Formats: sequence, structure tokens, C-alpha cells
Amino acid sequence: MRMWMLNPKLLCKKHLLGEHGEIHKHRHNFVKKHSIQGRISPIVLIQPRAMSERHDSLAEEMLSRGYNHNSSYTLPDLNYLGEMVDVKVDLNYNLKDLCKRCEECRKRISNAC
Repeated sequence: MRMWMLNPKLLCKKHLLGEHGEIHKHRHNFVKKHSIQGRISPIVLIQPRAMSERHDSLAEEMLSRGYNHNSSYTLPDLNYLGEMVDVKVDLNYNLKDLCKRCEECRKRISNAC
């Protein structure tokens, strides 16, 4: 699971819907108090504290594109994570990585500049 944390308008349909779905799937890991070590090392892929706000941003963009959205998100208790709750992804790294991975995202990002 990866949170791109880029402006949702820059994401193609696949990455927009994918990140949204992964946020919902990862909630289970928080509820079960699973380790997130593999999601923050060697590179930070998720921002636990930002999941609810990010979900809402993605959902807003989905609706603006005419996609369906019927799934609310409530952030579970993250106290078990300690300091890991405040990790942040590297936006510059994610921007470059996404441009390498996806032609459609690359076009959207180029058009925004």
C-alpha cells in the first residue's frame, strides 16, 4: 500500500482509485494493531495520521470526476504506533516515482506545471 500524498487532481484514474481503496484496506491493519514497519522502512509509504483527511481528499476528487463514492472512513485509534504515527512520505520522491511508473499521471503532472 502506498499513499502518494500528491494533489489528487494529478493522479490518473488507476492511481486515484487505487490509493483510495488501499486506505480502506489498510484500516484493518490499524484495527488489528499490526506492525507498519514494512510500510515506513526503508522508505515511508504511508502517513497514518493523514489517512482520514487523505481519504476525504481522494473521495472529493472522485466525485468531481463523476465516479461513485459511498464509503466513509473513520480513522481508528493509532496510539499503539507511538512515534510512527507521524511519519511523512517524501513528496518529491513520490512525484518522480509516479512519473516514471505511469504515463497518464506524467501527462496530468506535466499539464499542471
